[in-house]
Amino acid sequence: MKGRDVVHEQGVPEALGRFGFFARGIVYLFVGGIAARVAVLSRGHAEGPGGALREVLGSWHGRAALWIVVAGLASFVAYRLMLAARARPAIAKIGAFVGAAVALALLWTSVHVVLDLRSQGLSVLRQWGAVLMARPWGRSALAFGGAIAVVAGLVEVVRAVIDSLPADFSAAVIPGDSRKWVSYLARLGLLGHGAVIALVGVSVVRAAVLTSPREIVDTAGALRKLTLVQGGPALFAVAAAGLLAYGLSMLVLATHRRRIVR
Repeated sequence: MKGRDVVHEQGVPEALGRFGFFARGIVYLFVGGIAARVAVLSRGHAEGPGGALREVLGSWHGRAALWIVVAGLASFVAYRLMLAARARPAIAKIGAFVGAAVALALLWTSVHVVLDLRSQGLSVLRQWGAVLMARPWGRSALAFGGAIAVVAGLVEVVRAVIDSLPADFSAAVIPGDSRKWVSYLARLGLLGHGAVIALVGVSVVRAAVLTSPREIVDTAGALRKLTLVQGGPALFAVAAAGLLAYGLSMLVLATHRRRIVR
């Protein structure tokens, strides 16, 4: 860019970012893969990150694989916090903190799975929602958090439609001959991921209004809700494909360097 130095990310931030994108990619590949299996074979039911990670746990060397995912998600939280610290525009700082919070929820879920903590069948979001509602300011905080999730999800959907990819993708150093198909993959991923995040956010706002943590749904619940609307099976299939694409796009980011502007 004119008047600015563009350099490659390197050292600890690059290592944390790549490891984090890899872990997120693995999680969403399993979430999307299970949903795609349900859409194609009409057997079983969709799972969120917790259910998907339990399938990993049941596989060969599953616990060791999960610990790698846990470490990667912890790296991603640290990476987002580093981005927040060095970002200058306020909107970029807010975006990085929101990303860190989402990654923290995913990390919390993975730790529960790997340590086999049951939590009486409650999802992490419902646990956090119940804790917040026990506070005088909890409903307002919950509604605010849900509204942020709705906006974040809708922004991802709009970005996918107008082909305006987030900084994670625009900063990735991808050769020109590959960038086009990566862009298509990322757009499909953002469409599916954004729709699910927006539905989760709506459920959180509804829970705050009704003072009922049971209204909160996670990724699995959001996917199941899609099947209840008109054209549900088709929407579910698109969401499943989108989550698979999102996981693959995260793996693409894990294998490429990033540019930073100074």
